[in-house]
Amino acid sequence: MSRFGLPLETKSDDLPPSRVLGYVSVEGSESFFGKGSKKLRKSSKPFHAKKGDRDSVRHDLEKNGFNIIAESALGISVAAAPGAYEDITGGKLTAKERLMHTESGQKRYVTHLDIEGPKQPDTLGVGTVKSKSLKIDGIVLERPRVYLAMSPSPIPPNSPKFYLRVPTDVAVALNAASAQQRGLRGEGVTIAMPDSGWYRHPYFTAHGYNVKTPIAVVPGTDRAKDPQGHGTGESANIFAIAPGAELQPIRASDNNGDLVGAIAGFLKAKELRPRIITSSWGGDGPYPPTSPTPNEADMTIATEIQDAIEQGILVVFSAANGQFSVEPQVPGVLSAGGVFVDGNGEMRASDYASGYKSPWFDHHVVPTVCGLVGLLPRAQYLMLPVPPGCSLDTEESQPSSNDPTTDGTRPDDGWALFSGTSAAAPQVAGAAAVLLGAKPNLTPAQIVEALTKTAIDVVTGHCHPRFNNPATPGADLATGPGLLDLGAALDYANLRL
Repeated sequence: MSRFGLPLETKSDDLPPSRVLGYVSVEGSESFFGKGSKKLRKSSKPFHAKKGDRDSVRHDLEKNGFNIIAESALGISVAAAPGAYEDITGGKLTAKERLMHTESGQKRYVTHLDIEGPKQPDTLGVGTVKSKSLKIDGIVLERPRVYLAMSPSPIPPNSPKFYLRVPTDVAVALNAASAQQRGLRGEGVTIAMPDSGWYRHPYFTAHGYNVKTPIAVVPGTDRAKDPQGHGTGESANIFAIAPGAELQPIRASDNNGDLVGAIAGFLKAKELRPRIITSSWGGDGPYPPTSPTPNEADMTIATEIQDAIEQGILVVFSAANGQFSVEPQVPGVLSAGGVFVDGNGEMRASDYASGYKSPWFDHHVVPTVCGLVGLLPRAQYLMLPVPPGCSLDTEESQPSSNDPTTDGTRPDDGWALFSGTSAAAPQVAGAAAVLLGAKPNLTPAQIVEALTKTAIDVVTGHCHPRFNNPATPGADLATGPGLLDLGAALDYANLRL
C-alpha cells in the first residue's frame, strides 16, 4: 500500500501491445542479475561484453524475431512481438498497473509489462532466458517514462499569465545573453535529445537554428512528427542558451505520444557519440525506496549512463517533478533542478521540482544545478513552440480541477505555456554547449564544476512537497548550489580550467 491508501500495484486486464521494446544485457564479467550485489561499480567496464558474445547474441535475437534498434558495449535495445520474448524466456508477458507520480503532479495507475514464470525474477519487467547457451545476462522490458514538463506563427501569442519567452527572456535570466554578445553560441557542439520527437515549427526556421534530421527508434513511427509536442517545445530551451549548437532529435514515443522507447533512445544517442545527451524524462518509484540499492532494471540504465559518461559524453537529466527516479542520481550525471524567477527578478526554489540526497549513491544530491522552472500546480511558465493541435497544445489550453484557467493560447495555435524540470535540462545542456564551444577540451566533470561553482545561491522556497526540502544559504537539497549563471561559468572556465 502507498501512503495515499492505494495499492502500489494492481492487476490489469490489458493485453501487451503487438510490438514490445526491451533491453537485452549481454554477459560481461559481472552481473546485476541474480542474487548478487546491485551496487554501481566505479566503472562500467566490468559489465562490458566481449564483441564476439555481442555478435552471437545479436544473431540469435534476429533469428528469433527481434529487431535491433541500438547497441552499446553492455547490451542491445530491441523490439519484438510478445511471443518472441515468451519463446526466449519461457515466461508469459502480462500487464500490470502501477501507481506513479505522472504529469502535472498527478498520481495515477500506469500500465507496465512483466515477464512471469516459475524461473523468472520478482522484479517487475525483468526476465531471464531459458537457454544457458545464450550469452544473455538478463532482459529488461521498457518501462513507461514520464515527460518531466509539460502551420503556426513563428511569433508566440500573448497570454494574461506571467511567463517567460524564448529565446530572449530565458537567455537574460540565465546570463546567456552576455555570452552570445561575445560570440559564444555553442557552435560545433552536437546535443542529442531522446524525447517525444521533433516538429519543424516555423519558430526554429525563423531563427535559423541548426537541427539534424530526427531519428525514430520506435518501429512504425514517423520521424518528422511529434504527437505529444514535448520534445519540440523543450528543444527551444537549448537554442535560447546556445543558438549556434546542433540538435539531434531522437523520437522515442509511439503513435499516441507515449514515451515507450526511452532506453532505446538513449542507446541510439550514445551510438552517435555527441558531446552532450539531454533527457527530460524519468520513471517513478517509492520514496523513500523500499530497497537500499536499485533493482536490476534501474542498474542496467544506470550503468549505460555511466558508460556514456566514461566515453566523455556529458549526460544531462531532469531532476524530475516530484518523481523519484534513478537516472538523475547516477554519479557524474548533471541533474537539472528548478528555480522560479518572478517579474521583479526575485528567485525561489520551484515547488514543482524534485530535490533530495540520493539514498542509493553516496554523497550525491539531486539536483546538480538549476534552470528555470514554474510553480505548482501546473508550472505554466515558458511560452514554447509545439506542433499545432498536439497533446500539449490542447491540454495546456484546457482548464483542470487544480487550475481553472487556461494558458491563454488556443488549442491549435502551435504554442503552449509549460515548463517543469523538462525545461531545465535543455537549458543546462545549452549552457554546457556554450562552454564546450569556447573550450572544446573540457571534460564532463569540468563542465559540472564550472556550472556549480558559479551558480547563484537561492535562499527562499521549498522544492516539491514530496521531498519538501528548503532552500537555504549555500548548497542545499532544494536547489543544489542554485541557478546557473552562464556568464560567470564561462569566466570560471577561462580562468581555472
